[in-house]
Amino acid sequence: MKVKIFTRVLKPKFSFWMKPIEQADFGLESEINLWFAKEPTIEIKDIKQTQSGGSFQPATLTVTIWYQ
Repeated sequence: MKVKIFTRVLKPKFSFWMKPIEQADFGLESEINLWFAKEPTIEIKDIKQTQSGGSFQPATLTVTIWYQ
């Protein structure tokens, strides 16, 4: 069993009206999909997502993928 971890610090940029002007995942989904495309023979066993921070610090999003 192997583990691949993807992490992204979410620092949203806001417009004048305080609406986010960037994607919510800051490219993390694209990065994961690119990795899947490069590894077509792997067998995914489990995927977990966690998020920490966000009150006074930017939130950190972590996606952990267990595979063989």
